[in-house]
Amino acid sequence: AEKHAKNRPEDITLDSPVKSVIFLNLAGGASHVDSFDPKPGNGPFKMINSSVRGAKVTDRLPKTAGALKHMSMIRSVYSEEGDHSRAQYLLHTGHRQMAGFRSQPSVGGVIAFAKEQKGPYFPQHITIGGRGGVAGDGGFLGVRYDAFHIGNVDRPLTNLSPRNNRLTEDRFYRREQILETINANFNGRVSSAETAVWSEMHESALAFMNSDKLKVFDLAKENATNRKRYGDSKMGKALMMAKRLAEAEVPFIEITQGGWDTHNNNRDRVDKLLGSIDGPIAALINDMAATGLLKQTLFVIGSEFGRTPVIAGNGDGRDHHPRAWTMLMGG
Repeated sequence: AEKHAKNRPEDITLDSPVKSVIFLNLAGGASHVDSFDPKPGNGPFKMINSSVRGAKVTDRLPKTAGALKHMSMIRSVYSEEGDHSRAQYLLHTGHRQMAGFRSQPSVGGVIAFAKEQKGPYFPQHITIGGRGGVAGDGGFLGVRYDAFHIGNVDRPLTNLSPRNNRLTEDRFYRREQILETINANFNGRVSSAETAVWSEMHESALAFMNSDKLKVFDLAKENATNRKRYGDSKMGKALMMAKRLAEAEVPFIEITQGGWDTHNNNRDRVDKLLGSIDGPIAALINDMAATGLLKQTLFVIGSEFGRTPVIAGNGDGRDHHPRAWTMLMGG
C-alpha cells in the first residue's frame, strides 16, 4: 500500500532532458508534396537539396532546407481521418474522436500536467495564432491545463493593469480584500466544484499579474539582430515568442497557422504560405541550435493530413490525403 501511495496517477511526471515542446500546427492539411516531400514532375515547384543528404524539398523553402540537418523528416505519417476536425482531434490527442467522450485533453494539456512546475502560477500551456477545436484544451485535467492564448503577438498581454493607471496599488489591494471576503462568505454557504474552480482561477490570475516572468512576452527585449533574422511578419514574431517561452521553460507552446486547405488555387496559396514560414522556421531552428536551446526543446512541425499527389480535376487544387504525409521533429 505504501509503494502504491508513492506512485499515484496524479503524481506522474516526465523525467526527460526536454523542458519545452514547440509545436507548429499547419492547420488545414498542408501539401507535403509541394513542401517537404516533393516528387519529380509532380508539382509546380522545383526541387532543391536540403542539408540532409539525399533529402530534397521544394525551392520555396531555401532557408529551411539549410536548417534541416537539425531535424528529422517523417514522410510516412498515416491515419484514416480525412475530416479536418476529426483529424485535428487525432493529431492533438492521439485518439479518434468519440461522441460519448469529448473531454480528452490535448497533448499540450497533458505535457503541462506532467511537467508542472512548483511555485506561483504561470501558464504551462500556451497557444499562439489561430485557435479552435481541441487545440489548447485541458479536457478532463481541468481548466488549469487549458492554454493561455495569445491572439495578437504585438499585444500578447491585456488587462494586467488598471485602465489609464488610475487605480493605485493600495486601492487595488483593498478591492482584492473585499472580493475575497464576499467570495469566502458565498463559499461558506454554497460549496461546489464550480466555486472551487473560480477561486483557483482568481488566485492564478493574481499570481500571473504579479509574475516576474512577464518580460518573456515582450519581443522588444530581443536584440535587433535577432528581430531582423526572424522578420516582422506574424509568423516571425510568433516563432520568436515561442523561442522566448522555451527559454523560460514553458512546457508546451503551440503556434497555429491556418489556410492550408488548398482545394483551389493550390500553387499560389502554397507559394504564399511557404514564403511566410520559410525564413522564421530557419531562424528558430538555427537560433536554438546555436544557443544550445535545441538540447532541451523539442520542435515539431505538422498538419492533420497531407494533400493528394494527383492534382484535382479543377486543374489547380489538391484534396485531402491522410494515407501519407510528412511531419518534422528536431531537438
